[in-house]
Amino acid sequence: MGCLYQTHIFIYMRCYVYLHRRLDNNEVFYVGRGTVNIKASGKCDTNTYSRAYAIHKHNKYWIRITNKVSWSVEIIEDFLTWDESMLSEIKYIKKYGRKDLNEGTLVNFTDGGEGSKGVIVSELVKSIQKNRMSSDDNPMKLQHNKIKQSIRMKKNNPMKNNETKKKVSESQKSIWLNGTENHPRKNKPREDLRLRNLTNNPTKNPEVIEKIRQSALMRDNKGGKSPNAKKVMDVNSGKTYTSIKECMEGMGISHTSIYRYLKNGKVIYIN
Repeated sequence: MGCLYQTHIFIYMRCYVYLHRRLDNNEVFYVGRGTVNIKASGKCDTNTYSRAYAIHKHNKYWIRITNKVSWSVEIIEDFLTWDESMLSEIKYIKKYGRKDLNEGTLVNFTDGGEGSKGVIVSELVKSIQKNRMSSDDNPMKLQHNKIKQSIRMKKNNPMKNNETKKKVSESQKSIWLNGTENHPRKNKPREDLRLRNLTNNPTKNPEVIEKIRQSALMRDNKGGKSPNAKKVMDVNSGKTYTSIKECMEGMGISHTSIYRYLKNGKVIYIN
């Protein structure tokens, strides 16, 4: 029913593009677009071009201009479709240029069309938004909202639907069987693929291995063999080891024992 309703709206809709012009210096300061709703009989309703003459829902720069000087409305294109009106709005905004980009006289904050393409967000607004999202006031940080979102995602997750899973599986099979000859695994024996992966694997490259070792050496970690190694010390002897593994080998104890020693304080981390 919803789709039929939307279709009905767009069938009986006529779009137009308008501009606002200052009367003191004949300067165009705003470009917009609107719709004329047409009844099924083909007659326009009483709200014809109402969006072009509306004085609400405008930014502060538009309000400052209209409060100071007289202005006029010009309908520059009419009888357009929805897509045509978006393209036309983009064209005229580019023609007259945005003032915030130092390109012209318009107080438009976007490049036109649908959405907020081209909008400039100030650093102040960014910081306010960042603080709001990172603070405890963020509604998504509340536990009951997290639970509701989790339940919603579990219920509405399309990959939980068996029919969707089947469609995805069939689609992947179709790509595999009917794909182009340029597919990386098309008509190639498994052994060739294994050799190719071994050849291209960066961790098997001696140069890469040496770079990783040198990088770890610069951090003074366990002779350059692990970037996550931590220094430990035997409390009884006072001897320092560059890693847990080296400590295990030096003390002659097992992996399980070294962590028991760390827990009981016989061996301690020193960095």
